[in-house]
Amino acid sequence: MSVRRPAAISAQDARPYWLGQGSKGVLLLHGFAGTPPEMRLLAEWLAERDFLAYAPLLEGHGTTPEQMEKTGRHDWIRSANRALDALLERCNHVGVAGQSMGATLALHLAATRPEVEAVVSQAGLLYLTDWRLRLLPVLQGLVRWDVPSDEVDLYRVEGIQDLHSYDRRPTRAILELVRLGRLVRSEMPAVVRPLLVLHGGRDGVVDPGNADQILALASSPIRAYRRFERSGHGMSVDIDRHEVADLAGRWLQRFVGTA
Repeated sequence: MSVRRPAAISAQDARPYWLGQGSKGVLLLHGFAGTPPEMRLLAEWLAERDFLAYAPLLEGHGTTPEQMEKTGRHDWIRSANRALDALLERCNHVGVAGQSMGATLALHLAATRPEVEAVVSQAGLLYLTDWRLRLLPVLQGLVRWDVPSDEVDLYRVEGIQDLHSYDRRPTRAILELVRLGRLVRSEMPAVVRPLLVLHGGRDGVVDPGNADQILALASSPIRAYRRFERSGHGMSVDIDRHEVADLAGRWLQRFVGTA
């Protein structure tokens, strides 16, 4: 089944948001070429339970593909760190959660920032399996854009309308995403905080084997894994979205600010 992807991202769609209040906070990081609304359900769950949820907009996102083309892994990491700093100005205890590239960045923060007390990875990636990725160092100079197919892996296909993603992605940025995954893979042994890994069984973008690798490489003594067989890559907006948000929220509620 196919569904037409949104043609453009509006400023309203892309804006970052804060929800809730309290001394405990959670940073919610969106995915590659995406926007903060991806994490809205989890933000609302947390806000209803005395958490402050912050969903920032990563650099190069929510504007134009041309702007994204100018950014890379170091910019996205810097955005995530700045957002965590902003949350720490308001909260005494923090956790992090993310979707896709946002999950990879959440794992990076868990590995490098001791303030992080718990982490949730939703469809997180350490590697991508598309054979064409091996050609990226050459292709980035020859093929400027990657245009996603209208075919999506979501069970709830209308969920694509909630992602507000770019309709084309810079080849250069895809190469940067691959390099980010390699970096975070090398950092995984430094992840020692409680770790929850969620992945969709229908994910056609990030191989579910990434979840196994995240769990195998992390040093977290407390860890859990749940695979949602019906969900695709955008699991935060797919058929199991409410259960995904509930499971992630309960994990963060259990470990943030309770030590």
